[in-house]
Amino acid sequence: MEKAPDNEIKVIAIKLPSDLQERILTFPFLHAISEYYPKAALHFITPKHQVEVLNLLPFKAYYHLYNEDEMTNIFDIHRFCANANIYNVDLFISLTNSFIDACIGLGLRAKERVGFADNWKTMVLTRKIPRPTGHHVVEDLNQLFQLVVGETADKRMRVLSRPLEYILPQEEEKSEPPPYIAINLSPLREAVIEEEWIELVSLFSDQKIVFFASEEPVKVKVLMDTFIARLPNTNQYVDFVYYDWIELARMLAHSAGVITYSGAAGALSSYVGARSIILYENENPQRTGPFYFMTDVAIMGVNDPTLVHSIKSKDVLKKRVSFDMIKVFEKACEFFKI
Repeated sequence: MEKAPDNEIKVIAIKLPSDLQERILTFPFLHAISEYYPKAALHFITPKHQVEVLNLLPFKAYYHLYNEDEMTNIFDIHRFCANANIYNVDLFISLTNSFIDACIGLGLRAKERVGFADNWKTMVLTRKIPRPTGHHVVEDLNQLFQLVVGETADKRMRVLSRPLEYILPQEEEKSEPPPYIAINLSPLREAVIEEEWIELVSLFSDQKIVFFASEEPVKVKVLMDTFIARLPNTNQYVDFVYYDWIELARMLAHSAGVITYSGAAGALSSYVGARSIILYENENPQRTGPFYFMTDVAIMGVNDPTLVHSIKSKDVLKKRVSFDMIKVFEKACEFFKI
């Protein structure tokens, strides 16, 4: 993939998705654009919430933030664009399916406006393609990349975050920090930590295990203290309470392996290079799996009736999935080489 001539594109504005997992899954596309236009100024339009995750990208960009309730109609778009310090935009790319987001390109007076086309979006985009159906999110964005640059994206491309420093305190000075396994206790259904995690952790011995969860830190700290008190004393346990996604990324990057349900944490651990076991309940990994990051990922739970079992949640009609934690433990031993 050749780099673009220096005089073609100088300013690029990109509208990122609001959902955190979707935002992280756009990173392979952002890497590809940065490499193809190395001298262009990149401007990312993104929600304020959890914006720090963009600091993991190993290249420079400008961030233009908004609260999600501030961008609900075309009048909001006009106001945002009038106050945004983004000038002389050569190329605007919308990575979402939203007509409102597509209108940002008009507000910025971008020379070229690129995105997925359907319905009203065809009127505001200068170059567009129908969004593919049944493809991976990254493959969707690869089609946009091809539309922008006229070349096919490298399907073998695997991306990695910038280097991250070790964050956990060390008990003594060593040249290498001790290895540990990171386990994501989220989602906290009904504000409790699932009993399955106790079953899984009880199978380990002589391991350092770091627990984390994405819910509110004070609540998580209380739940973790009670949870850890119930665990066997055959392992060393650490409750990792983090206040932003950079702190979490630093912890995950230096782990020997990560066990998590699908979602933003799985995408994040893969992007920072951690070997990750990702448990899928209902989400389709062929659509959202973190396969385009430079790490090894093991997907568990999809179309495997011997591994997952539907059970009713308390007082809730919707069924959820329970995992056979013995099989998860066996996969962890094999995958993490412990």
